[in-house]
Order: sequence, then C-alpha cells, then structure tokens
Amino acid sequence: QLPPFLQQEIKAYKHRENAQASLFGKILLLYAFKKMNADYLLNHIQLGVKDRPFINDNLDFNISHSGDYIITAIAENSKVGIDIEKHRNLNISLFKKYFNDSEWNDIQTAQNKLKIFFDYWTIKESAIKCDGRGVEVLSKTHTLKQKVNCDGVLFDYKQLYIEDGYSCAVCSTNNFTVKCTPVLL
Repeated sequence: QLPPFLQQEIKAYKHRENAQASLFGKILLLYAFKKMNADYLLNHIQLGVKDRPFINDNLDFNISHSGDYIITAIAENSKVGIDIEKHRNLNISLFKKYFNDSEWNDIQTAQNKLKIFFDYWTIKESAIKCDGRGVEVLSKTHTLKQKVNCDGVLFDYKQLYIEDGYSCAVCSTNNFTVKCTPVLL
C-alpha cells in the first residue's frame, strides 16, 4: 500500500527502529483518516516544497516519532506541524545558536535544563515542519506566548503532555483546539 516515495523514505533510515516508527506513523495516519471518515489513502500524499508531505489544500498532516511514541496531527484548512522528543542527554551548548537570549537564559537557569531545552526545541521543530521551508529557518524561529515566530511568519502552538521524559508541541497556521485519540499499536 505504500507509494514508492514512501518506501524509499522508510528504506533510507539507518536504524530499524526508526524505519518501523516511520511505517507505523503511516499506519497511524490511515487510522486517523478512517476515524475522520475521510476517504484518503497513502497514495493521496503529495510532496510540496522541500519534500514536505501533505494531502491537499484542505487537509494537512504531520507525523513525528521519538522513543516509544509515534504521533500524528491532522488539520483542516490550515497547515500543521508536530514534534515529539524523548529527553536524552546531549550537550545542549552545541544548540545555542538556535535560541534567542531569553530562551537560552530560560534553559540555562532552569532546574531541569534538558526538559526546558526539549520543550523549546519541540515548539521550534513543530513550527519549521508547519512552515515547510526546512531547517535553515530554525535559527530564525523564536517562541512567544502561545505563538512562535518562524522567520517572520507567526504560528499558533500548544504543548502536549505525553508523559514525564518527553516534550511535544503542535503548531498551526490558525488558532486550533487539540483533540487527542490515543492508539496502542
């Protein structure tokens, strides 16, 4: 059922776990279409600028996976981006260039620096995924109160609580309400 470009995407992963998560993300997307009573299949997926996948001008989606979770977001009549990250040890100083002074100060003064780092990171990543121009705008993406400025374009965002040790954010071109449907795969 996978179109050739999705087969290539999954085969390109170096780690089997990531390839499986990508495949399950597509299965989750099909499940969401069914729950919405939308007659879309994976071969309806189109690729836009920077190979950003979408369905059509009226229906957009985005998928993310990290750790034990795969998550998808679907939006009608707006663009959407989502990101989930499992907190893991890393040298956050290597990422300073992606944060403005206020964000970086919040990270550096936080009791749990990794949590705040990943909270900001998922907001930024969801915004660039929604925007579709790619990671080159990441350093120009700054978090505001319930908005994120992605290189001059404002998006609404919401942070989602998944469980301790994870950060997750969803971003859209329009104000939105989150409706979650947990699925066990």
